[in-house]
Amino acid sequence: MMRFRAIVRMTAATAAFTAVAGVVGLAASAQEDTAGAGAEFEYSDPAEGDRMPSGRDIGTRSSVVAPNAAAATAHPLATRVALNVMEDGGNAVDAAIAANAMLGLVEPTGNGIGGDLFAIVWDPETETLYGYNGSGRSPMGATLEDMQAAADEFMDGEEIPPFGAAPVTVPGTVDGWFALHDRFGKTGMDELLAPTVRYAREGAPIPEVIAYYWSFGPKRFEPAYESGMLEEYDNARATYFSPAPKEGSLFKNPDLANTLETIGADGRDAFYKGAIARTMSDYFERIGGYLRYEDFETHEGEWVDPLCAGYRDTQVCELPPNTQGIAALQMLQMLEEFDLRKMGHGSPDSLVAQIEAKRLAFSDRARGYADPAYSGIDPQAFIEKERNRRGASMIDLNAPMATIPDSWTADRFATIAAGDTGPQERVRLKFCMGEGGTDCQTFEGDEARAIIDEGSFSWCNEAGECRDIAVSAPPASEGEGSRVEVRRKKVCDETGECTETVEEIDLEAADKKLEDGDTTYLTVTDQNGMMVSLIQSNYRGMGSGLVADGLGFMFQDRGQLFSLDPAHPNVFEPGKRPFHTIIPAFAFRADMETCDPWIRERFALNGRMPTEADGEMPARKLQPCAYRPWMSFGLMGGGMQPQGHVQIILNLIDFDMGLQEAGDAARWEHTGGCEPTDDLNGDACETDMGVVHLESGIPPETRAELERRGYTVECCSANGGGYQAIMRDFESGAWIAATEMRKDGVAGGF
Repeated sequence: MMRFRAIVRMTAATAAFTAVAGVVGLAASAQEDTAGAGAEFEYSDPAEGDRMPSGRDIGTRSSVVAPNAAAATAHPLATRVALNVMEDGGNAVDAAIAANAMLGLVEPTGNGIGGDLFAIVWDPETETLYGYNGSGRSPMGATLEDMQAAADEFMDGEEIPPFGAAPVTVPGTVDGWFALHDRFGKTGMDELLAPTVRYAREGAPIPEVIAYYWSFGPKRFEPAYESGMLEEYDNARATYFSPAPKEGSLFKNPDLANTLETIGADGRDAFYKGAIARTMSDYFERIGGYLRYEDFETHEGEWVDPLCAGYRDTQVCELPPNTQGIAALQMLQMLEEFDLRKMGHGSPDSLVAQIEAKRLAFSDRARGYADPAYSGIDPQAFIEKERNRRGASMIDLNAPMATIPDSWTADRFATIAAGDTGPQERVRLKFCMGEGGTDCQTFEGDEARAIIDEGSFSWCNEAGECRDIAVSAPPASEGEGSRVEVRRKKVCDETGECTETVEEIDLEAADKKLEDGDTTYLTVTDQNGMMVSLIQSNYRGMGSGLVADGLGFMFQDRGQLFSLDPAHPNVFEPGKRPFHTIIPAFAFRADMETCDPWIRERFALNGRMPTEADGEMPARKLQPCAYRPWMSFGLMGGGMQPQGHVQIILNLIDFDMGLQEAGDAARWEHTGGCEPTDDLNGDACETDMGVVHLESGIPPETRAELERRGYTVECCSANGGGYQAIMRDFESGAWIAATEMRKDGVAGGF
C-alpha cells in the first residue's frame, strides 16, 4: 500500500504549490496597486517542478520495484485489487481478471464486458507463451446489404455507423476471462468479481482523466439518438449519464453488480447461454438490431500462437490478425537496419526512419490484416525478415516517400503466394437452408477442396431437409507474384437458395485512417514468474451507446472496423471477426553470456543478431542465445498502438531509458495512408503522405526540420495513448513496473 500513500503526498505537495502561487499573485497585485502601475505584468504559465537528478531526466516519477508481484493498470483501485488477489494466494491471471472487471466499472469509457479481450500469458510452469484472441463475431442474421443501407442512411455510404446496432459484435470479454481462468486460474471467479460487485453497489471513485473522457458521452450519443442512428438511449442515459460523474464522484452501477454476481455464481454460460444471453437477444430484437441468442450461444474465442520477431537482443511478440500487432514487428525489423542510437532520441533522422517504416508496415496492414479464417493470408509472410530489410533500404532519411513503392507491394504478394508461407488462393464454401437461410454449414481448406473435386455436395439439416448442390471449381490464380487473391463465396437468399460466387480481389488501395479507439491495457506479474499482458476495449466513444435492459454495461461498436467493399479481406460478413486495433505485447531478452562468442562479436559489431545475410557463417555449429522472459507491456490508442509499441522498445534498447522514462518520453504518431476499413479500389491512399503529430516534448528544431524535408507536421496534439509495463530485473529478480503519466494509472507491487 506504500504506492497509494505516495500518491497522497504528491497531491498534497501540488496543492501546497498552488496555494503558494496564489499568495505570490496577490502580493504582486498589491505591489502594482501601490506603485500605481497601469501595465499588466505578463508571465508564462506555470509548469511542472524539478525531479531529483537521478539520471532519468525525462521521467515524471520513479518506476515501482517489487520483489514478489506487481501490477500496472489505468486506475488505482484496479491495481490495488490485482495486488490484493495475489497477496491472498491468487496468481497473475486471477489478478488480471479481477483488475479488468474493476476497470469495466470505473473506466467504462474504455472497456467493459460488452467489449472484446486479447491476452498474452507467460506460463513459467510450462515455459510457454500463450496467446488468446477473445474477439467477437458479427451477427449471423446481418448482411453486407444491411450494413451498406445503414451507411447510406447515416454515413454518406462510406462506412458502418459508429453508434447503434449496426457496429455491434458479440462481446468476447467474459469468454476470455473464463478461458484464461480455466487454463491458469486458482481463485474462484465469484471471489475475483466480488470487489467490483461491492464497489458497483456502494460507489466507485472516478478520477480526473476518466471523468474528462466520460463527459464526452452525451455529446456523442444524444445527436446519434436524435438522428435515428442510435435506436435506444434511455438505458445508457440512466446507467451512465444521470448525471455523468465528475472527478471525485462515487459512481454506482447496481445493474452491473447484479450481472457480475450472476456470472461469478453461474459461470460463463450465464452470459452466453443463460438468462443474460436471453436478455441481450430480446433487447436487440426489441430495438430492431441484429444480434440474437444463437450469436451468443455459439460464440467462442481461440488460443493462438503469438508471433515474435527479433530486434537487437530482444524478441518482441504480438498476436496475429485479426489484430494489428505484426505492424510493430515489421517496423522493428526495418528499424534494426538503422543506427538509431547514434541518431539520438527525437532527432529528425530517427523520426524519419520510424515514420517511413510505419508507412510501409501500415500499407501491408491495410491489405492483409483481417480475420484469418476468411482472408487465407499467412501472417508470417509479413514478418519475413529479408523482405522487411528490403523495406528498410527503400527509406530515404532526407525525404518521405511520395508514394508506397510498387516494388514493396508486389514483393509483399509474391511472398504471400510463395510455397510454404501460405497459398494465395483460398477456398471457403458455405451452404445455407431453412427459414431465412440461417441454418448454415461452412467448409474450408482441404475439406472444401474435396467437395469441389467431387463436383457436388449432399446435405441434410437437422429439420430433415436435404439438398444436392452442384459445386464448380474456381478459376486458377494469376500466378506467383500476382496482386490478385481469388476467394470463393456462397451467397444465400431469404428462401435458402444459394449462389456460388468467385471473387478476384485486387489487393490494392484504401486511404482513410481509423478513428482512435477507447481501450484499457493492464499487466500483472506474480511471485512464480507468471506474466500477463491483457488489453480490453469497447472501441470508440465508450461503445455503441446501447445498454441492454437491466444489465449495466454498454455493447462495443467494434464492427465499425469492417470494410464495406465486397472485394476486401476485411469486408463485413456474417459470423466474422472485424479488424482489431487492440494489441497486448510481450518481449524476451537474450542472455548474452549464453551466446556463442561469434554471435556476441557480430552483435557488438552490427547492433543486431547475425543471420546468414550478414556474411559467411562459421562452419562449426553455433551455440544459440538463451532468451529469458523480460517484459509485459502495451500502449492503447487505436492506430497509435503499434507505433507506440515500437517507440517503447526503441526508448529502452536504443536510447537507454528506464521503464517509466520510456513511457514518459514525448511520442509521435503518423496518421493517414491506407487502412483496413477502406475500399480496395479507387482510393489514392498510396500517395497520401498523411500527417505527423508530435507531442510538445519533441524539440522545435526537429519539427522545423521535418517540415523542411517535406512532412506535414502538427503539434502538439498527438494521440499519445496509454502505457503500462512490467519488466524483470535479471540481476535481482525483482519486478520493475511503470504506468502512463498521461492518464490516471498507477503501478504497484509488494
